[in-house]
Amino acid sequence: MKYNLLTTIKISTNGIIFWIFLLTTILLSSCATKDIVRDWNSDEEHKRNVESIMIMGLVNQMSLRSDIEFEMADAARKIGLKSTNSMAMFPPELGKPIDDTERIRERLQERGIDAILTVTILDIEAKRYVGPEKTYVPLVYYDWFTNYYYQTAAVVYKPGYFTFQTRYFLETNLYEVKSGKLLWSGRSYAFDPQDFERFVKKYGKRLFKELHKTDIMLNN
Repeated sequence: MKYNLLTTIKISTNGIIFWIFLLTTILLSSCATKDIVRDWNSDEEHKRNVESIMIMGLVNQMSLRSDIEFEMADAARKIGLKSTNSMAMFPPELGKPIDDTERIRERLQERGIDAILTVTILDIEAKRYVGPEKTYVPLVYYDWFTNYYYQTAAVVYKPGYFTFQTRYFLETNLYEVKSGKLLWSGRSYAFDPQDFERFVKKYGKRLFKELHKTDIMLNN
């Protein structure tokens, strides 16, 4: 009886530990998923039937930019959007930012592309970072694609900006091509550079799920 009692207690204890572990895992997973994107949506009148977008990675490293644009374009297609990569339309010149954003918009309009989705890797130490305890509201100059592009390029295109010793977050803005106005803005939680490949795939899926909930996309 003594052996059976101890065995029963041991099994019961292991069972309790298992269920505590399972519950904790579920709670942590749900919190992480919930915090992947913090967003802001424009309430101004604009064309709310985006069918086709160009993905533009604002990253001063070609391999990272390629990964971002590929994953985001793939996630966009999975919700029924036509998508293209900026690297295909505007080949990078030795890692330099594009010097004429009006040319970008003109070419996109010629191709029938409705919106530009910018995806930027930003250092969490930057002044732009807003902790999860605060409400996220885009800065004033985010309102226009041209202003945002030049202000951001001045930061991320500095030599040696991206390193493996710093934590980053992804900032994503959706701009209407015709007007150049901001339609939607979102941010990820902070991540370590070593986890970038896994993280960007998860972020892309979550990002377009969030966008699909808005009234911006035509296929809602």
